[in-house]
Amino acid sequence: MSPLWRDQVHIALAPDRLVLVRVSGGLAPKVLAKTIVPVATTQEGGWKAVLATLAKVLMADHQWQDAETSVVLSNYFVRYQLIAWSDEIETDEEREAYVRASFSQVYGEGIADWAYSVSETGRGASWLAAAIDRPLLAQLEASIGNGRSKLVSVMPHLMPTFNAARREIKRRDAWLVQVENKKLLLGLILGGHWQSIGSRQVSDEAWQQELPLLLDREWRLKGMGNAPRAVYVSAPEAKQAALDGEGKWIFQWLRPKLKYGFTGQADVAYAMAVGA
Repeated sequence: MSPLWRDQVHIALAPDRLVLVRVSGGLAPKVLAKTIVPVATTQEGGWKAVLATLAKVLMADHQWQDAETSVVLSNYFVRYQLIAWSDEIETDEEREAYVRASFSQVYGEGIADWAYSVSETGRGASWLAAAIDRPLLAQLEASIGNGRSKLVSVMPHLMPTFNAARREIKRRDAWLVQVENKKLLLGLILGGHWQSIGSRQVSDEAWQQELPLLLDREWRLKGMGNAPRAVYVSAPEAKQAALDGEGKWIFQWLRPKLKYGFTGQADVAYAMAVGA
């Protein structure tokens, strides 16, 4: 059967929950099933509990089986790093070695069992690299295969958000902020290219008050002249009240572009799974 006509299952994995959406194949896809499964874990940011939950769900319920399956991973499960451009890299093997060496400078021997992906944004610009635990990927592939499905993509949570935001940011200088449970991912984009990326722990309810202070601190640490004032915020499940820029920052909410008939606040919990 052509992949176009096969059903699609979209999965989001986060430390505290598992989100699944099944969509029909064909030219007019629609939602056939959806669910959110809470996950209890005692390890902050750990992936083992949600992977164990996923394996049970896929084996027990046929509505998540026999489909083309795409997975979005929480930023809790991903390490991001900017890799400086090098004219000396010519082959895939050289690039992998270069990326591994760059991560090793930050994380040391802990990188031995990581899998990597790299996004290139233009000649001379830094690469945005993401690393995940290789056992996570192996267990994910095994669980989905046991459900008679095919794993067609695994994507860090940041990537669909950035792909959507870049259409609004274009080549302007701006900050990109992605919000998850008690975690902010802060990225600086200058001239359409990544300049920095990092995560910060925040209070779950008070992140909107903490954000201006975090931006001030990030810019001071970089010691770079005037900061871009534009800040694009992706937080689909947050109450989108006015953010106080304290006269320094101009905040703009990035609203998720929901697909497959999802709409409104009631469905934003599924935004991560469908890459919105």
